[in-house]
Amino acid sequence: MSKIILWDWDNTLADTFGAILVAQNVMRQAYNLSPWTKEEAKIAMNSSGRNLIKNLVGEENALQARQIFLKAYEENASEIVLKEGAKEIVHITKEHGYINILASNKAGPILRNEVETLSLTKFFDKIIGAEDFEHDKPSKEFTDSAINGYTIDELYSVGDGKADIKMAHNYPNGKGILVWTDPNTPEFNEIKPDIVCSSLVDLKAILTNQKQRS
Repeated sequence: MSKIILWDWDNTLADTFGAILVAQNVMRQAYNLSPWTKEEAKIAMNSSGRNLIKNLVGEENALQARQIFLKAYEENASEIVLKEGAKEIVHITKEHGYINILASNKAGPILRNEVETLSLTKFFDKIIGAEDFEHDKPSKEFTDSAINGYTIDELYSVGDGKADIKMAHNYPNGKGILVWTDPNTPEFNEIKPDIVCSSLVDLKAILTNQKQRS
C-alpha cells in the first residue's frame, strides 16, 4: 500500500506566475483580447494551457496562439525560482516514504525541463503534465494515469487552486491540501480544501507528523 502525494508545480513548488501571466497577455494582445489582471489569471489558470488557449481563441487559432505563448514564456522563464521550502519538503517527504508524483497542467516536456533545471527530478517517482495523456488535470482520467501502478493507502493532492482539490476528491479518501492561497474566495465556494497551509514550511510539519502517526 502506498502513501501518495500529487504535487502541483506552478506557484506551488515553483514561482512561475509572473512568467505565465506575461506570456498569456502577450498572446492575448496578439488576438485583440484585453490583458488579464493577476486575479483574473489566477482563476483562469485552473485549466490546462492547451484547453485555456483553445477556449480563448478557438480551435482554428489554437496552434499559432500556443506558439506565441510559448515563445513569450521562454523569454521570461529564466526568472523562475523555487518557492520557499520547496526542495526541503519534497526531499523530506521522499525520505519519509511518500510516493511523490508531480502532476501539473503544464505541458509535460516543459515541466520536466523546468524540474531538471531546478534540480528536483530525483525527488519525484513520476512527473506528468498536460498533453502526456488525452485528459488533463483535474479529470479522474488524469489522476488515474498519475497513480497507475500504485495501490493507494493514503492520497494527498497539494496545490494552490481548486483543480488540485478536485484531484484529491476524485477518490473517496483523498485529501486536498491548499497552500499559499486564501480559501475564503469565490473560487472555493463549491469545493473546499481539506487542509489549508500558508506555506510549505507549515505543510512539512503536517505531512511529517501524519507519517509518524501512521
